[in-house]
Amino acid sequence: MKLKKYILLFWLGLGSMACTELDIPPKNIISDTDIFGSTEGIMSYVSRMYSTLPMEDFRYYYSIGGLFNFNGTKYKQQSCLTGEALGRDTQGAEIENASYWDGPYLVIRDVNLFIETLPKYISAHAANDYKTYLAEAYFIRAFLYYSLVKRYGGVPKVDYVIDYPATVDFEGTMLFRDSEEAIWDLIASDLDYAIENLPTTNQKGRANRYVAAAFKSRTMLHAGSIAKYNTINETYNDVRICGVPATRANDYFKAAYEASKILDETTVYGLYEAEWVENNKAAQAVNFGSIFLKDTKENIFVRYYKNPESVHDFDDSTQPMQTSSGGNNSEVCPTLDFVEMFEGFDKDANSRFANFNGGNKYKLYNSPFDAFANCEPRLRATVILPMDPSGFMGKIIDLRRGIWTGLAGTGIDPLLPEGSVLNYASVYNESSHLKLSGNFSFNNQEANMVTLKDGVTKMKRSGESGVVSDWDFGNISGFYLRKYLNPAQTDNGGNKSTQSWIEIRYAEVLLNRAEAANELVLAGITTAQTGENYRDEAFRCINLIRKRAGATLLASPTALSDINIVRTERRKELAFEHKTYWDLKRWRIIYDEQNNRRYRVLYAFYSTDAEKYFFDARFMESKSGYNYIFNFNTRNYYQQIPAGEITKNPNCKQNPGY
Repeated sequence: MKLKKYILLFWLGLGSMACTELDIPPKNIISDTDIFGSTEGIMSYVSRMYSTLPMEDFRYYYSIGGLFNFNGTKYKQQSCLTGEALGRDTQGAEIENASYWDGPYLVIRDVNLFIETLPKYISAHAANDYKTYLAEAYFIRAFLYYSLVKRYGGVPKVDYVIDYPATVDFEGTMLFRDSEEAIWDLIASDLDYAIENLPTTNQKGRANRYVAAAFKSRTMLHAGSIAKYNTINETYNDVRICGVPATRANDYFKAAYEASKILDETTVYGLYEAEWVENNKAAQAVNFGSIFLKDTKENIFVRYYKNPESVHDFDDSTQPMQTSSGGNNSEVCPTLDFVEMFEGFDKDANSRFANFNGGNKYKLYNSPFDAFANCEPRLRATVILPMDPSGFMGKIIDLRRGIWTGLAGTGIDPLLPEGSVLNYASVYNESSHLKLSGNFSFNNQEANMVTLKDGVTKMKRSGESGVVSDWDFGNISGFYLRKYLNPAQTDNGGNKSTQSWIEIRYAEVLLNRAEAANELVLAGITTAQTGENYRDEAFRCINLIRKRAGATLLASPTALSDINIVRTERRKELAFEHKTYWDLKRWRIIYDEQNNRRYRVLYAFYSTDAEKYFFDARFMESKSGYNYIFNFNTRNYYQQIPAGEITKNPNCKQNPGY
C-alpha cells in the first residue's frame, strides 16, 4: 500500500494541512510517521484542528463568505438580529447567508484521518498523551457536527475516511443525508468518548473532561428543544432529515442535565464572585463586568487572542463614539426591549419603561441615569446607561437626542403620538421648540448649540455621542454595549483588540441544567436518577445566577412553571455572547418575535426651562431609507444548503422552502 503523505503549511504557529499522494516524497513532504509518530507532528495537527473550530466569536461575521476568522471591520453584528441591539448597518430581516459546508467537512476528514491513523502509532506516545489526543479529536468532531446540525438538520454522517479515489469511486462520495436524530446521537456519542477519556486538566484553549461535559449540556439541550418544539419535518428516502421524534425530547433533556452535573465533581470552575460584595450594587456590577476581561474560574472553554499574532476589531465596531479613536463605532446599541428584561427601574402595567407620570406628562430627572440608579447590577455591567456616573474610559457617555426649549411649568406633553413611526425631524423643524441635529458636523458647531437658562452655558443638541437624525456615526438607541468592551484599549481603531472569547462559561452550564430540568418537570418527570428533585435543582441554579447578578431571588420553585422565567434569565445572562440567536431558533419562537417587528429605543432629551431630562420611548427611527423592520421566515429554521453542493451531489436533498 502506498504511504499517505501530507504537506504541512504553518500559519501563526498552528498549521494548515492538505492531502496528496505521491510516489516519490520530495523534501517538503512529511510522512505519516513524521506526523503521528512524533509529539511535534501531533501537536501541529491538533493545533490546526482547534484553530478551525467554528466558534461564533469576535471574528465571526454572518454576512461574509466563510463566516469564521474574518479579519476586518464588522459593520453587522449577530446580536443586532435578535432584538438585543440595533446597529446602523444591520437593517433587519437578515440571515446568515454565507456558505458553511465544505469548510467543516474538510476538517471532519482531517479528524477522521487522525482517529483512524493515530492507533497505528500508539507505541510512540505516553499512554495518557495518546488517550488525550484521541479524545480531543472526538470532541472536535462533535463541535463540527454541532455547527452543521444546528444550521441544516440532518447532514451526511461521515465518521470514517472516504478514501477517494483509492478505494471509493466518485459515485461513492455522493452521500445521502442522514437523519437529524442520527447526527445529534453522533454528537452525544463523540462527547461521551471525550468525557470518558479526556483528562480533568489540559492546556488553556484545549478540551478537558469538563469542557466536553459542558459542551454536551449545550448540544443535548438544543437537541431536546428541536424534538419538542420543531414543527418542520422533511423525509427523503425514508430518512427524516429535518426534525427529531418528539419521543426523544426527554432523552436529550436528561442527557443535558446529567452532563451539566459532571461539573459538580470539581471546584476548579464556578461562578466568578471575587469582586462581588453583598448589598453593594456598584461592586456587583464591577464583578460581572470583570468576567469578560479577566481569566477567571468562570471560563471553561476559551479562544485566546494575542497582539500582533491574532487580534480582532470588537472595540472598534462597538465603541461609543465619544471614546472612539477612529475607524468605526456604535454598531451595537442595545434596545429598550432588551433593557426592559431587567429589574430595578419604574415600569408600567405592561412591564415597559414608565416615562410618563399620571397626567401623561414626561417624568423629569436631574440626570438620565437617575431613572436607572437602582437597576439590576448585571444590566449596568452589560449596557452603558445614559450618563452613568461610573463612566467609560474616564468619560461620562453623553447620550441625547435633542433639546426641548419650550415651557415646562405645566409639564411636557408627548413629542409624538404613542406608537408613532414618524421621525422627529419630519415633524419638528428648526423654528420649533425641539432642537435636533441632523449630523455631527452640525451638532458640534458652537453656533448651533443651545444656550441654557443661565444665558451663558451652551449645550450640544445631540450630546457627544448622539443620536442624530441622518445617516452618520454615533448612537442610535439611547444605550451602548458595555459587556466585553475593554476600557484599557485607548487605541481602539481597527483590528487591535485582544479580549479572549469565552465560548463556554460556568453560568451557561447552570442555565443549561436549569432549562433541561424545568423541561423535564413540564413533561411530568420530577426526580432525577440521582434522587434530586428537578424543579428544586432548577430553582437553585437560577437563584445562584440571580444572586451573582444582583437581581431579586425567586421566592419559590413554583415560579418556574412559567417557562419564560428560565428563558428570560438566560437571555439576560448570556446576552451579546452569540447564544440568543440559536436559542430563539431552537425554541422556535424567533418568528413570533419578529413578525413585522420594530424594536424600541429610549431617547433622552434636555428641557432648558425645567433644567431637567426626560425620556421618550419609541420605535427605532428610520435612517437613510432603512426602516429597521425585522421579519423571520420560518423556512430559515433550517438554513439553505449551498446550491452548488446540491448540484455536485443530487443525492443531498435540499431543505424545504428553498
